[in-house]
Amino acid sequence: MRDLTGIWKWIVATITTVAVGFIIFTCLWRPYHPALQGSVILSFGMLVVFLNRPISKKAMGKRHSNLMRLMVFGTDNSPSVLDVIFVILGSAPCIFVIIFWEPIVSNPLTYETYYLVLGAVLFLMLLEGTRRTLGYIVPIVVILFVLYALLGHLLPAEIGHAGYGLEELLYIFYLTTEGVWGLLTDLTSRLIAIFVLLGPILFACGVGNAFVKWARFTGGRIRGGGGQIALLASAGLGMLSGSSVANVATTGTFTIPTMKKLGYNPEFAGATEASASSGGQIMPPIMGAGAFVMAELLGIRYTSIMVAAIIPAICYFMGIGSGIYVLAGKYGLGKLPSRLIPKWRELLNPREIINAIIPIGLLIYLLVRYLPPQNCAAWALVSALLIFFLIGGPLRRREIGKRVRISLRAFFTSATGALVMLIIMMSCVQTIVTLINATGLGVKTSELIVNLAGDSAFLALIAVMVVAIILGMGMSTTAAYVIAASVLGPALIMLGLEPLPSHLFIFYFAIASGITPPVCVAVFTAKTISGGSWLKMAVISMGLSIGGYIIPYYFIYQPAILMKGGLWITLGIIAAVMIAMFFIEVGVFGYLKKPASWPERIFFLAGGALLMKFSLLTVIIGLVCIALAIVSHLFMPDISVIGKRPAQVQMVDLSKVEWDEKDTDISLDLSE
Repeated sequence: MRDLTGIWKWIVATITTVAVGFIIFTCLWRPYHPALQGSVILSFGMLVVFLNRPISKKAMGKRHSNLMRLMVFGTDNSPSVLDVIFVILGSAPCIFVIIFWEPIVSNPLTYETYYLVLGAVLFLMLLEGTRRTLGYIVPIVVILFVLYALLGHLLPAEIGHAGYGLEELLYIFYLTTEGVWGLLTDLTSRLIAIFVLLGPILFACGVGNAFVKWARFTGGRIRGGGGQIALLASAGLGMLSGSSVANVATTGTFTIPTMKKLGYNPEFAGATEASASSGGQIMPPIMGAGAFVMAELLGIRYTSIMVAAIIPAICYFMGIGSGIYVLAGKYGLGKLPSRLIPKWRELLNPREIINAIIPIGLLIYLLVRYLPPQNCAAWALVSALLIFFLIGGPLRRREIGKRVRISLRAFFTSATGALVMLIIMMSCVQTIVTLINATGLGVKTSELIVNLAGDSAFLALIAVMVVAIILGMGMSTTAAYVIAASVLGPALIMLGLEPLPSHLFIFYFAIASGITPPVCVAVFTAKTISGGSWLKMAVISMGLSIGGYIIPYYFIYQPAILMKGGLWITLGIIAAVMIAMFFIEVGVFGYLKKPASWPERIFFLAGGALLMKFSLLTVIIGLVCIALAIVSHLFMPDISVIGKRPAQVQMVDLSKVEWDEKDTDISLDLSE
């Protein structure tokens, strides 16, 4: 992104202020018609994305003549003439809808030719805006879907359709609420936007620092303390940000250097952060944007998804914590020294407790009372700001002014960064959803999967898993989930599976794509901070997050994990999954009290897998396998013929490590 100065900075600041005010106002009171609400927010996105993001960051860094900089590339502090032209072209169609939305929606099929021209311009600008924010993958996918819509009549009947004309596509895209003003754009402008703003405001108010202190207090007492701190901090902060990449970029800036300082190698440190940050999107109460989309697609309350996601999220993080514990022993990494663990009096700071508890508590309370989620988030945001202004420091005018500047900067940073990216991306992906529905591709794909799988739901689940992971490579989790759910969701439902478990299954594997090679964006983000080999980091991430590849199958075969079933069955599954995850991690990484031999690792893996099957027979056999492995591990001498143990690694000396509180200050003190 550019660091705009002068008049350009004031233009973006003014536009952002109006947009943020509009979002908060509509969330506190009532949203407008989807066409009006969506066009207002998309016009903000179009105005900001072309001013803030250059046509090519790489090309802008090269030497060019002053004329080329002025006309095409711009500078680090100002846009080019071409950028300004794109601003006009991108915002003009949105402003037209803002002015004439009522006659457009009330008189369908009544339009002038220039309406379609405006629609074509908006479509092209959406592709360019998405390219600038997310790269080439999503625009290429959109273009392929458009070609499929235009040329479907030339394809075989099994995958083809009657075909659409260009005029018909432009009409659907621009002049109906099934097109660009459809579900995803409306959902982003009405609901997701306020949650994108809420996370940074909570960070700015000091909630992030409170999470880190509690993470140090609890996780620091366990083997692999530095990694456990990263896990707990990323879980807590990830549920506020709801984005794996954003979470890595935020918490990773202090957790990864801290882990390396505590003896972690770059790959282990980066993998820990990437795995933990990916789980932030499944951690209630504020999950990733995909969870809000899921609620809309399924027509259920967000709280239903939130409740269903609690146990799987805990099990997922339990698995990562177990993996960190095992690997820490393997690499000789112990607990955090006691002098680096916060004391009780540091945790019981009334100001920090109030800053954290009231906004998050209010959010959860209002969600449980079934108020609209956007309304809950808006009141939580207002309460966080009021508390921060009143008790966030001295009540002197200068100090209050500083806190106001911190809050405004948090609004500005989140609005011009994550929010603009989401607005542009969701509006662009809405095009794909529109074309999937219009061409019947979702139904055709579902029928194909059902025919290939036959009566086997398991084979269909494997196919859906692979496609969801592939779709997630190179695009955000939300985009991958939306496309996969539109294409693959009906297939699982046609096989008789429940809608909520099916969509959660797709959502989990869309998240897993962030740590799955070859295109693993969460791992790449962590590598930029930690260094080391990205491939080794990805392999360790997959090992730590192995629960993310196993637990989704529980949604289908053991729905009690989604709070659907009796209390004792649910508690039994939780216990079985947690025990299984621990011993599966022991088997994957080969360490418990000392390095494990290959036969022991096989028994640990088999025992964990049998426990997860959760039937009386498999649980008994699984416990026997684990017991045999433990007995062998603790008492069996090293026999080379059976399987020689690796050498024990010497413990890392942490006695001289110092903790710098500034390294973990994530309160977004951006007043400068």
